[in-house]
This record gives sequence, structure tokens and C-alpha cells, in this order.
Amino acid sequence: MSNIKDLNIFQVVVIVTFLVIGIIGIALFATGKSGINTSGYKSTIWGVLPKANIDAGIEPFRIKGQDPTFTYIEFQEEGFEQAILKAIAEGNGPDAIIFPDYMYYSQINKLLTIPNETVTAEVYKNTYLDIANKFTVQGGIKAFPLLIDPLVMYYNVDLLKSEGILIPPKDWVEFTNLTEKVVRRQDNGIIDRAYAALGEYDNVDHAKDILFAMLSQIGIDLSFYDDGSRAYVSGLVKNKKQLTENEQSASTLSRQALIFYTEFANPTKSSYTWNKSFSSSREAFLAGDLAIYFGPGSEVEYLKTRNPNLYFDIAAIPQAYQEKKVTKGKIYSLGFLITSKNANATYQDVMRFFNTYELNDSLSNSIRLASARRDVLLNSKAAKTNPDIAVINQSAIFAQTWLDPNSNSSDDIFSKMINSIVSGTQNISDAITDASDRLDRLYLTR
Repeated sequence: MSNIKDLNIFQVVVIVTFLVIGIIGIALFATGKSGINTSGYKSTIWGVLPKANIDAGIEPFRIKGQDPTFTYIEFQEEGFEQAILKAIAEGNGPDAIIFPDYMYYSQINKLLTIPNETVTAEVYKNTYLDIANKFTVQGGIKAFPLLIDPLVMYYNVDLLKSEGILIPPKDWVEFTNLTEKVVRRQDNGIIDRAYAALGEYDNVDHAKDILFAMLSQIGIDLSFYDDGSRAYVSGLVKNKKQLTENEQSASTLSRQALIFYTEFANPTKSSYTWNKSFSSSREAFLAGDLAIYFGPGSEVEYLKTRNPNLYFDIAAIPQAYQEKKVTKGKIYSLGFLITSKNANATYQDVMRFFNTYELNDSLSNSIRLASARRDVLLNSKAAKTNPDIAVINQSAIFAQTWLDPNSNSSDDIFSKMINSIVSGTQNISDAITDASDRLDRLYLTR
């Protein structure tokens, strides 16, 4: 009964309130009866994308006399959720938000469902990449994706060339086989040149994203809506659908992935390359002490600025199956709040700009992230001249995400799972089951 205790009275009241407002909002939106004159309504968008880039993308429209009536206010990602909650409680919240994917689960009850009568499922699917499917619900759409920041593989060209490696590994078998060729150890066994930062968690930047990619590649759906419990659940040990005779259970697949991942931190294994003595994977890579670093495509310019003398390149992350590629994508999306004083006017004015090829292309080029729109990505001019952008765009095509119930709390859960396996305080099966149970409880405490 601990799950029920996690839901206090305040949370229940808040959820019910938002559900009631949401139902009313959908009805009003679908019928166009907002109760307020839509003409001249000045809406507000809050978002984590840079205001300068938004303004630059809208400027060509202004020149043509198409001025927006909305105001865009930029926020830092840290503290953004709290700012939204506080503003809504005070009755002066924004009409729409541009948010990163890890905020989606916590905001889903606050987001208006745009009915399929307004945007059909077919139009939505044909406009956006597959990652956008996470924002569809029965009867409508919760958010419109804008940009994707995919997890990619950075590699030290000089270091790999010195060992005769000219092409970065494309699959995990090839990746693992290169470990002993690159790792350098002192006489006392201490690693002074690492191959890849895997196996640990707390000093591996973007470890959760790496684990998501590995698990997804072999068929784990890390989060899904369970019709039986009528709630979102973790897919670490549960299967979304009935297994066929030749399919493996989620718990078996998770165990295989976790064994593979943690062996990179096991001194008794040939793949041993990383341990707690390193400060962080990104810093080790910048210092030239790490051959391969997994990080988001958005870090390209940061790494170049931090160490202009580091000769590195990027490639897609290794895959379990070439015919079923997956990487983690951080996706920035636009959603409309059910607490808006005029959802109709907001939607019509905002989508006049954000639903255009021109604005999305401008944002993609200026922020240097992949567009979530198929047409913009297909016609990217920057990808033809910039090999880094070409890799980022290509990786975005097979990027996926999950409904992270709470970014900080899930970080703690994954950290405990990996640390308990590496330290031997839990066996792998128990560590995975414990992590799955804790994630399930998080889904009940939105």
C-alpha cells in the first residue's frame, strides 16, 4: 500500500483539478468557444531555447508584416518546472512552453491535448520524426517537437590512429574488441589512458542516456503505459506486449545489457577500461586521457573551445543491430497549457510561426541541432558542408526518448543500480528489480 501513501491529498486535488480543466479545455478548443475574443489576445510562451534565436527566426516574418502577438521569455532549464508551477498557482502562468523531454511526464497533465480534428494523426506522423510519437495520446497530441540533440560518439582521432584504428566502431562487438588495443596501464595496474567511459555511473557523463540507448537497442521499452495497472511503468522487468515463443523477457534483456555495461569497470575482464579514479568522462576526454566519449551533439563547439588542440571527430554511437538503430535524443518541444486564458488564440498565433518550415529551419541552423521535422532535416544545407551536423542529423533520425518520471530521482535510481552491481552489494537481477520498483513508485508520485 506504499504506492497509495505516496499520493498525498494535495497531489490528488492538483491532478483532479488539472484533469477537469483539461477536459473543459479540449472541449472548448475543439469547438472554438473560448469565451474570450480571440483577436488581439497577447499570449506568452516560456521556454528553454535562446530568445535571440527565436527572435532571429521570427524576424523574416516581421519584415513581411506578419507580427506575432505572443511574447517569448527565456528560462534556464534548471528551475524551469518550479517556475511554471509557481506561476500557475499564482494565476499568471504562461500560455505555452518550450521544454526538454525529461520534463514531459511531470507536465503532461498541464498540457492541452490538441485534438485530431485540429491536427490529424497522419499529418503529425508525416511531419515529424518517429521520436515525436511519445507526445501522442488517445484522441490527440500533447506537444509539437522542434529540435533534437542526439547522443553521439566523440573519438580522439590521433589516439586511435596511433593504434592503427582508422574507422570508429559501428557495433558493440567491434567496439569491445578494441578495448585492449587502446587501454594503457602502469606497472601497478593503474589505468593512465582509458578507452571508453563505461561501467561506472557517477563519473560517466550522460550515463543514463547511454544506458537508455543500450537497453533500447535490444528491445527494452524503458517506460510505457500499462493498461492493467492504468499507469505508466518501468520496462526494465516488464514487457509491454505478450511475448512470442522466441522473444526474451524484459528482465533477461536488461540483465544482458547491464552485464555488458558493468564489465567495462570490472578489473577481471578483458574489457576493463574505466573506474572511479577518473573525475569525469568529459574531462578525461578533453585531457586526452580517454579515446571515446559519449555525449550530446550539442557539445561539439564546447569541446572545441575547451581544447582547441584536441583532434577529435564524431560518429553515430555503436549499435546492437544495424537494422534497428537507436540512440538517445533530447528533444525540445512546444506544448500549450490547459490553464491558458485563451488556448485558441494562443494556438492559432503561435503555430502560425512554429508550424512553418522557415522558423524550424532557422532554429535548427542557428542553434546547431537537428530539426524534428522530416522536411527540414531532409533539406538541411548545413549538413552538406559540415560533417558534424551531418552526423547529428543522421543520429536524430533514429533517436528515441522515454517518459522520465523525475530526472533527478531517476538519476539516483540508476546510480544505485550500477553502483550496487559494480561493488557486488547486489546481484544483477536484484539490482534491476529494485530499480524497476523504485521507478514504478516514481510514476505514481507525479
